[in-house]
Amino acid sequence: MTTNRRRHRWLTSGVALLAVSTMLAGCGNDSPASADPAGTAVPALDPANPVTVKVINTSTAFNVALAKDYGFFRKYGLDIQESQLANGTQVLAALQGGSGEIGYADLYAGINAKAQGFDIKLVANNNTNAEEFPILVKADGPIKSPADLAGRSIALPPVPQHTVNLRGFLKSNGVDPNAVKYTIVQSQSAAPQALAGGSVDAFFGQWIQAYSNEGQPGAYDFRVLGDPDSSKWSNLKATTAAFWVTGDWLKDPKNQAVAYAFDKALHASYVWFKTLKPEQLQPILLRYQKTDLQKITGNDPKKVHNLLTNTQTGPFDFDATQSWYQLGLEYAPDKIQKGVDLRQLVYGSALQPAPELIQPPENPS
Repeated sequence: MTTNRRRHRWLTSGVALLAVSTMLAGCGNDSPASADPAGTAVPALDPANPVTVKVINTSTAFNVALAKDYGFFRKYGLDIQESQLANGTQVLAALQGGSGEIGYADLYAGINAKAQGFDIKLVANNNTNAEEFPILVKADGPIKSPADLAGRSIALPPVPQHTVNLRGFLKSNGVDPNAVKYTIVQSQSAAPQALAGGSVDAFFGQWIQAYSNEGQPGAYDFRVLGDPDSSKWSNLKATTAAFWVTGDWLKDPKNQAVAYAFDKALHASYVWFKTLKPEQLQPILLRYQKTDLQKITGNDPKKVHNLLTNTQTGPFDFDATQSWYQLGLEYAPDKIQKGVDLRQLVYGSALQPAPELIQPPENPS
């Protein structure tokens, strides 16, 4: 897999990164055993004899590759073999088909899969909502305020969470969500051209699209509309995407240990990543996403923060995530299945405390 295929996961809309727990204070053979939901001890893996695990990520993601390259997975006894698919629905189907062991998908995709009879478990919460979402319009166009969106068309991807967030944005900005036209685009990368060409009047975008088309030479001239603060409609403690496994896979005690180690290693990498300053992020984002942070943001702290995914490291929050589930049922009832009990969906590995900060065990060349 080339680094070009890892573009724009941690650059989709916002990142808050992470912290670690006493459960992880000692790694490898010195790590204390964890406990699964039934109270059975789950032993730590041996870093000297790492377990090979097939992980399926979504295309453009680089979080797993980063944690692998910097040695976090190996420190916790894992040898990750990563592949990528286009979206979470495909990832979950691949897990059921046996072509992967752990896979990334958004919460609504997991809920829908469970409601349709798939036996899956959430083993590591990954991220919550972005703190802000940009709705982009032409800088010199007729739309001056959110109220001007009434009767207009807005482009957005087909994933349900985008519908939920767009409707949340509209309502919080005083616009009836039913007063606009929703135009589905299969890829957000096609939205800027659609807006520039007049096919749509606005689009639900990514911050990298906003900053890349904001006074940049040779770029489109767009601007952000209204108040993008997602805390006005969503609980930012909710998990909106995670890593999943099948119930059959979890029956093996060895795999239960893998689930705990995966959650620890992933979250430990996030804790470290959050401490990095713009000048430290610059070479990482160039390597994994071909993104020139200095050029796009000028190292403006707010812009840098918006470009990074709002990653989680602490335990899965049931109440907050239930509110996100309910918001989905309210704003996208035709896209999200009801009747799924989150407490039956989450495995004990996702309930571990946030880890303490550790430095990368390895430094890739």
